[in-house]
Amino acid sequence: MDDLEILLKKAQENDKDAFGKIYSLFYERIYRYCKFNCQNQETAIDICQDTFLRAWKALPGFDTTKGTFQAFLYRIAKNLIIDNSRKKKEERLDYYEHLETKEDFISDIDKDESIKKLKGAIEQLNQKDKQIIVLHYFEELPGSDIAKIIGMHEGALRVRTHRIVKKLKEILEKQI
Repeated sequence: MDDLEILLKKAQENDKDAFGKIYSLFYERIYRYCKFNCQNQETAIDICQDTFLRAWKALPGFDTTKGTFQAFLYRIAKNLIIDNSRKKKEERLDYYEHLETKEDFISDIDKDESIKKLKGAIEQLNQKDKQIIVLHYFEELPGSDIAKIIGMHEGALRVRTHRIVKKLKEILEKQI
């Protein structure tokens, strides 16, 4: 039994300290995932916190035979992000507030332009394809976890991922 399994068992028995350790293990990943999908820091923080709150409430019924705890957290976050995007669409550009010098500004603009192009290409994908790309390439989750989060078979996920990457390349080539 690994450390996470021990912590999960303790947390399922209402051990708040054990859940606090689980929270520490997964917070950065879940926050990054929320931030990428919300593109607003405050909303991402709220959704991340709600993810862990819902996980805590659902923990007594969590079953490792249905998937990893990590996949469980991402699935909760994904559903909260979808719910939030239905309520309202918002974007904020607070990136430029943190630039310090002219050299930083110029190099950051170049980086930012590349990131914008990639984000723009990803935004052209449908919601499911976007989630697959984010989970695979940005969150670096294993295919088995992504398949459970998205609700697909692993083989179908591999084929779809290949097709999505090909589609992204085509979109990016049109921008050049």
